[in-house]
Formats: sequence, C-alpha cells, structure tokens
Amino acid sequence: MKISIHKETLNGIKCLQYKHPRAEKLLFLQHGIHSKKENVMNLYGITLAKLGYNIIALDAYKHGERIEEPFISKEDDQCTLETMDVVKHTAYDIKAIYENHFKDRYKTFDFIGISMGGMIAYYLSTITKHIDQLVALISSPQFLETANYVFPLKRQQVHQEQSQNVIKELKNIDPSTRTEHMHFHRLIMLNGKHDNVIPTNQSQRFYEDHPDLPIMFKLYDTDHKVNQAMFEDLQDLLKESFRS
Repeated sequence: MKISIHKETLNGIKCLQYKHPRAEKLLFLQHGIHSKKENVMNLYGITLAKLGYNIIALDAYKHGERIEEPFISKEDDQCTLETMDVVKHTAYDIKAIYENHFKDRYKTFDFIGISMGGMIAYYLSTITKHIDQLVALISSPQFLETANYVFPLKRQQVHQEQSQNVIKELKNIDPSTRTEHMHFHRLIMLNGKHDNVIPTNQSQRFYEDHPDLPIMFKLYDTDHKVNQAMFEDLQDLLKESFRS
C-alpha cells in the first residue's frame, strides 16, 4: 500500500497531507510546543495513514513555517504566556480548514494532539460539533490548573498585568469547567505516570469526575513523552472506530 505524501496550502496555511489510497476518515495530527508539522508526521504519519486515514498536519500558530516571536528566541516566560493564544488561534485555523476544504467529504473528523496539541484538541471540541475520536496524549483539559502549575504565582508576579489577562481568559475558556460545550463521540486520554511537565492527576481527576462522558483513560510507565506502548494502544483504539 502506497501512502501519498504531499504539501497543500489550505486557507493560506502550508500543510502536510499523508493519505491512504482509499481513505475512509479524516485525521488532524497536531504537534506540541516548539515543534512543527514535519516532526509529528515523520514520527506517526505513515503508520496512522495506513489505518485508512487522510491525515492533515499544520504548524501551530507562531510555529514551524509561520514561526514568530517569542517562539524564535524561545524566551521561556513569554512562550508560556502566549501558549493559550497559540492554542486558540490554531484551533480556529483547523476548524476553518475542515469547514472550507473537507466538510463535504467527511461529515466528522478525528483529532490527535500531543502535549500543547492536546490542549488544542480540548479547546477545539468546544468550538465544533464534528469531532468523532478526540485524542489527547500527555496533555490536560484543566487549562487553568496547568497554567498555575507551569507558571506559578512567583513567575506571574514578574509579569503581573500580562498574567492577569491570561488567567482571566483561561477562566472563560477552560474546557474542564465547560464540559457542556465539549463535543466528541469518544475522548481518548493517554498520559505518562511520571509526567512532571503536565501532571497526570489533572487528566485522571477529569476522567473520574465525569463518568457521564465517553472517555477512555489510561496511564503508561513514561514521563512527558509518547512511548511505544502508548502509541500501539492508540492504534488499536483507532482501529475500533473503523469497524464501528
């Protein structure tokens, strides 16, 4: 089976497309902070496309081919403060690309996001009703709690006005407090037991607090990275959606 690989410009954004010759489903594959579309496609694109997907990967806002400060110099505080702007902007880019280019062919789509890409996944679920399988790897739906963990009060006080604006925005859009606005057929949450970047207990608590939602949650013996066992399980879970 030959997977076609080519570049597309969609809504003015350069994307990578990996496509099964008889693609049944559409999948968006989203990288994390300080990464780019080529990295995530090189790691997972071929394997996932062989399941039967038409896969689209785009650079997150201010990343990759559309990189801007502070993600050029990688100044830590400013990158952290602007992460949520990246999350929101990228989510709306994906929504627009789907609606303008794929909605007529695919009534729904799957989404896999890694780390920050998982946060894009969670936010995207609050602005579209077309997600089938929503996959968040080593991520968290608890936006406010994540922000306070990675950017504690001591650091917030150095950038007081900017931090206050970010916290205010997070309170308004945090998916974990707005589950009535989240839309998906199934949510797959896979996390590392030893993750000290985005603590696993945030996702675990969300899962335990929402038995009413169709969530599959599992922990792996890893830190803040997708290990082989996690990726193999993910493939099996996605194969189920092709059979259903």
